[in-house]
Amino acid sequence: MKRILLSYSLLLSFGVNAEYFSFSTDKQIESFQHNNGNSGEFYYPEIVGSGVGLIDFDNDGDLDVYLVQSGNFKNNKKSDQFFKNLLKESGKLSFKEITNDLKLNNSEYGIGIAVADVNNDGWNDIFLNNLQQNKLLLNQQGLSFASFELSSNPNLWSTSSSFCDINNDGYKDLYISNYVNWSESNNPKCYNASSKRDYCGPSSFEGQKDTFYLNENGTLIEQTNSFFPDMPNMPGLNVVCIDINNDGFNDFVVANDGKPNTVWLNQKGQKFIENGLFSGLAVNAEGRAEASMGIAVTDYDLDGDFDVFFTHLMNESNTLYKNNGKGFFQDVTNRSQLSTSSFAYTGWATNFIHVNDDIYPDLIVFNGAVAGSAESNDLETFKQPNQLYLNSANSQFTTITNETWLKNKAISRGAAFGDIDNDGDVDIIVSNNNSHPQILLNNLNPKNWLGIQLQNNSNIQIELTGSKGKILIRNSTDGSYASANDSRLVFSDAQLKSFDKIQLSQSGKIIKEIPMATTNKYILVKLP
Repeated sequence: MKRILLSYSLLLSFGVNAEYFSFSTDKQIESFQHNNGNSGEFYYPEIVGSGVGLIDFDNDGDLDVYLVQSGNFKNNKKSDQFFKNLLKESGKLSFKEITNDLKLNNSEYGIGIAVADVNNDGWNDIFLNNLQQNKLLLNQQGLSFASFELSSNPNLWSTSSSFCDINNDGYKDLYISNYVNWSESNNPKCYNASSKRDYCGPSSFEGQKDTFYLNENGTLIEQTNSFFPDMPNMPGLNVVCIDINNDGFNDFVVANDGKPNTVWLNQKGQKFIENGLFSGLAVNAEGRAEASMGIAVTDYDLDGDFDVFFTHLMNESNTLYKNNGKGFFQDVTNRSQLSTSSFAYTGWATNFIHVNDDIYPDLIVFNGAVAGSAESNDLETFKQPNQLYLNSANSQFTTITNETWLKNKAISRGAAFGDIDNDGDVDIIVSNNNSHPQILLNNLNPKNWLGIQLQNNSNIQIELTGSKGKILIRNSTDGSYASANDSRLVFSDAQLKSFDKIQLSQSGKIIKEIPMATTNKYILVKLP
């Protein structure tokens, strides 16, 4: 009898939902069908896309959804789709498709998305990574979007991008990761172990140089050669912006597919130098370059600096790099119990979020193959389950497998992380290749939480301080894979109890302190 009561008490303490995530019952989002243009010709872009973006386009306090479409290569593709979150209007999570109302029509073969307020007018804008011509969509005060084509080489296949203030002028600049020189006319035939035609990998193509745009008072101007004079041709799939060496200037980490990752150290806003091998992020502990796709950044071990996690191809482990505090990283994948479980899968979108009420960020990975099995090259064989790892005080991760959503197989690619239902925890919308997207609602549902939206948050360092020491918190929409995350900050009950205040710094100077107090809603914090 005591055992029964104990089990019942544990269930109550966890909540009504015995799993960490539940699928949303809203059907509007799932009405979107991603089309990869599967032609039978094994065109390489078919297996690379696509991403998804979370953006509060109308400043009503809830997160709307932009779904990136790919499409056919021969015929005009279906457009991307935009869904308005009706949480404020209806009091419950539901969506309405309003693509045409916002004058959105991206007819390019889409891969990724990034979100930022480009011109500092208080309205979030959108950048689209396409197979050919990229697009900038400027928000017209929540009523529509004006589309612009940036001056760049339209033959560059871009995948992911990061908005990041590199010179501390208050405007967010743009780094674009470009992939390989594939085209319909440059589509070699590749075969699997059973001599069946299959998709080629990046080694069959030449890599491409990434692209950089400096933001001058709200106008993006291409300045790659000026700021990156040694930019190499690499197969870039992802990029994140972090201040690696804590010098007050943002740096870039680029995930390269099968080549060493590149790390660009900012030289006080004047130019960048490549530092991948010296930093430790270029290759794994065996000195081997891996097929990097997704990137997650957090202070996973609560020691006051940002660590970096990459997802990789099956038969390679995903890799966790620990920061020693000075911008030098060590591969700690094995000691963190993250190696063996990832060999069977190809990882894409990933992020650290809280799924239980402790202070240690947990890890999520979304998977999907890029080649068929030895028996078949049908897309059905590309589907793989997703993965959840619980973090602990000893910085080791426990693999969770017995959840319904984890057993759901798909060809997952991009995923956007954010509090979609505004209940104080981080939810997920995942984009599945050639299938429907899915919303995963976090069942943490904290009784007490603090939510913060930073205004004018360019190049702000965020620290939690208290009895547990000092840890760094990241405030950026990049990372994951080809997707745009929620820029808001949310802190659960465990964090409120363990830390005293949020300290905001810029260029090494504290500019604001916020007490760790319960709000149970998101508050706007204005910065100087």
